Amino acid sequence: MNPLRILFSFLTGLLTSLILALTFFHLKDFPSPIDRLFLVLIPTLAFGILYHQAFPAISPWARSVRPLFTIPYYLTSLIITLLLTYPATGFLREILRTPFGMFLFASISITIGATLGYFLVQRAVESFRSGFLSKPLNLLLALSLPAFLIALILSALQFPSLFVTDYIRVPQEWIALFTLTALVSAILSLYLITHHASLIPHYSLFAIHHLPALYTSTLFFLIQLTIARALNHPALDHNTVLFESDAGPWMTILASPESAPINRAVHPLSLILVRPLVRLVSGMMGEHYALGGMIVVSFVAAACVFMTWLFVKRATNSDTYAFLFAIFIGSTATHLLFGALTENYIFGAAALIFFLLLLQSNETRFSLLVPAGLFLFGITITNIAQGLIALFFNKFGFKRLVQYALCVFALGVLLTLVTNIVYPKHITFFFVPEDIAFEFNFANPENAGILSDPIRLSDPQSVTRKLNVVSRSILLYGVVAPDVIESVSEKPPFPTIDLKTFDVRERTLASYRGLANLPLGLWLLLLAGASAMFVKNIRASKHTPLMLGLLGAIGFNFVLHLFYGTELFLYTSYWVYALILFVALAFSDLAEKARMQWGLGVFVLFIMVNNFTFIHNIFRALAPFYAAFP
Repeated sequence: MNPLRILFSFLTGLLTSLILALTFFHLKDFPSPIDRLFLVLIPTLAFGILYHQAFPAISPWARSVRPLFTIPYYLTSLIITLLLTYPATGFLREILRTPFGMFLFASISITIGATLGYFLVQRAVESFRSGFLSKPLNLLLALSLPAFLIALILSALQFPSLFVTDYIRVPQEWIALFTLTALVSAILSLYLITHHASLIPHYSLFAIHHLPALYTSTLFFLIQLTIARALNHPALDHNTVLFESDAGPWMTILASPESAPINRAVHPLSLILVRPLVRLVSGMMGEHYALGGMIVVSFVAAACVFMTWLFVKRATNSDTYAFLFAIFIGSTATHLLFGALTENYIFGAAALIFFLLLLQSNETRFSLLVPAGLFLFGITITNIAQGLIALFFNKFGFKRLVQYALCVFALGVLLTLVTNIVYPKHITFFFVPEDIAFEFNFANPENAGILSDPIRLSDPQSVTRKLNVVSRSILLYGVVAPDVIESVSEKPPFPTIDLKTFDVRERTLASYRGLANLPLGLWLLLLAGASAMFVKNIRASKHTPLMLGLLGAIGFNFVLHLFYGTELFLYTSYWVYALILFVALAFSDLAEKARMQWGLGVFVLFIMVNNFTFIHNIFRALAPFYAAFP
């Protein structure tokens, strides 16, 4: 009999018993010291006996599995999993509610995460030696994403009215159980790695070919979720306006059990296309449905990053080039903001990128293109024009194009009727003149200076101003964030802040100051170079039809917003994707050139820094107004 083994077994049993007694059985509530003693010691005896019997079997098992796996890989995987599971548990603390809920979530997350993570770490080490990460640029970009995430968390924590450590911290009363759960889950994951590795999709072709994309989209999901947790606040319904968005009402429309009227005919199918997905996740959150909305919006934003990788990878077959543009689109001002606000716009961007992916794969079947077109049309009706333009330039054929447009229109009408049956009086009809007439308030000269600022050809100043506003909004603001205009008005019951890039009342535009001019200049240089490359290769490039479609989409938005809308930053999700994909295709012949990759890498890092400052300034501006909200 080994005294040390007996001592270790019973000390481990005592630790287990104490954790359970403090976490589950409310040890302090027992008035009698004898009762408290027995509540701890009797389970200690039971655990000690079981541990004593188990340890002899564990020791030879540990010696047998040691050659089967690499300990540093496993420890790295376990640490990363714990670093992700800990804040996730804090984020979901209101949903998990009970210690058992936390135990269930943490045990599943840590077991699966550490098991799959072991093979991913193994793959990453191999990549570092002779694969994707062996290139210094790829490694630098890969490290920039967690650095960006940490910087955003630290930025948000400076403003307690937006973000507090409790959002990402396991409650104190759960710490002991979380620690025990982590230990048990670590042992279970070790068992799975050494005994059931064949059941794990170890080197699936999808994972191998898309690991950089999966990594990038996962990090951007966490980045967007951090921003979403800080920005989506009840004050958005009362004393805060972000670029004229309706983030507060849309949270209720998409995520709440009861929903709410949209009463905007330009979003005819959002209630049956977007809301079911949001409600699927929000329903699991119970009364805290807003968290579900944040998760879904962040996930869709991450999906945009993944689809951008896929688009560029297909076009160039270059992992590094696709990696650059995936990070690029995720770091744009419009993506960081509207990929976090629970609004309609990020869903529209995802639908547009998905439609381009179908065209890139030479898809011509109505069975796929019509549903994709309905997503474009149903989220915002004007987006179907972008789809039709892309089809036209990709040689869809005029007759088939008309047939396609009629199919989308007819199904759009019928599904709008279905939406009104399912959600009575929640949505108006885009085909009824009185209902669609509301949108003309944003293009009516009579509302100039308040709701609209349409171009007036008879007024040269109006033409100059509007061209300046639209050009900046389309070509600049969505990619490189400017210094935002902060307008504060004394509206009851609270002062109201309105962040914007164009103040229609004062007729002032957001500008660039200081170091922001550097990424701005680089972006203009990149855009000019892409335009020159497009003209040079217009006849020879295999990507010309797609690029013409992208330019057509940008041109359509330019003409539309000469007449419609005031705060055009609100709509940037509907064309920033086109700008970035156009640049990617224009330089596709240089995708594997080291100088091109490093130049893009430096530019993307500048964009990341500039747009981090943009988000930080939004946090700073909103903090006192969120704090004033009761």
